[in-house]
Amino acid sequence: MDWTMMLAAALGVGPALALMFWTLRDYTYPKVERPFFDDRKLFLMLAVGMVIGVITYSVRSWFPMEFVLYALIFAVLEPLLKLIILNIPRFQMKLDTSFYALSFGLGIGSTTAFGAIFQSISVLDHVYGWILIMLIAMQFVFLHASTATLIGTGVARGEPWGYFAHAGLVHVAFNMLMVPFFMGLDWGIATLAVATLLVAYYYVQVHRHLLPSVVRDALKAMQRAKE
Repeated sequence: MDWTMMLAAALGVGPALALMFWTLRDYTYPKVERPFFDDRKLFLMLAVGMVIGVITYSVRSWFPMEFVLYALIFAVLEPLLKLIILNIPRFQMKLDTSFYALSFGLGIGSTTAFGAIFQSISVLDHVYGWILIMLIAMQFVFLHASTATLIGTGVARGEPWGYFAHAGLVHVAFNMLMVPFFMGLDWGIATLAVATLLVAYYYVQVHRHLLPSVVRDALKAMQRAKE
């Protein structure tokens, strides 16, 4: 493994793992006596996501994403793939599905980010280029983590299609905002900035609102069952 691959792996996978620790630390030991998820399954879903990320990025790289048609197709296909994997019977109507979905999405985002960095690293010769590629890499991590968690929460709540539609709209909006940037238009930097804010906002919503709401719903259900 040469230094470029090692650097790309560190810059792609490192932030995803940091986000996973930051978001999930309140739902496992020592913050809670009984963790809300199984660590082994969590890391298994992370690994599955990494494999899916390699496959989807490899396929995606064959298509010019500056074309609106391809951007729309992948904005539908990628969330649909997440739904197919997360909607298996094992995950349906289960509290821990949201956490495994987050790990799965972070896995996809990490190897997608790795691919973007590794593909570009040989031509990066100034600070501006490094800033752009790191921004795009973080976009992938935020995008896939937040949309996967949305879909996983829909599966956990028995409403997969509604949450899938929400995730799909987020992905469509992101891809459409990135088209001007990939086309090299002067105002593409502005839409890239808006796309970054969009996916960062959704990840913050997952961290601060969606996962806590899943836990609150589960605790209320447990309380009603005891009564």
